[in-house]
Amino acid sequence: MTHELDGQYLITTTSSYQGPLEIDADGVTEIRDGKTERRDAANCLWSSTFTLLNENEVEMVTIADPTDANADFSLMNPDGTPSLQPVTYRAILKLARKGDKIQMTGKVEDGDNVIFITLRRIES
Repeated sequence: MTHELDGQYLITTTSSYQGPLEIDADGVTEIRDGKTERRDAANCLWSSTFTLLNENEVEMVTIADPTDANADFSLMNPDGTPSLQPVTYRAILKLARKGDKIQMTGKVEDGDNVIFITLRRIES
């Protein structure tokens, strides 16, 4: 079964976070059947599902699991404190299409931090 969002995506993020921990969730992922799973540079596992809400919006639900991540890595709890446990993030992304090009953009609110995320399809 294929999903209309399937393909390979470049992920770029910008964060309002000003703390001592490095935030780097950028990379490449592949969506298949509306789902993706990837490890970032710190070996944190990111598992996401993408649900089309309408022609212009997608719900993204992501579970970040730092179980096997680097020893100096942690996630942020909704209250802004570091976490070594899995954290679930939810966001409604704006969906833009032109031909076979797809881009999803939005923000993930994480405590006082805001992460702006863009997923740009680079390969169908």
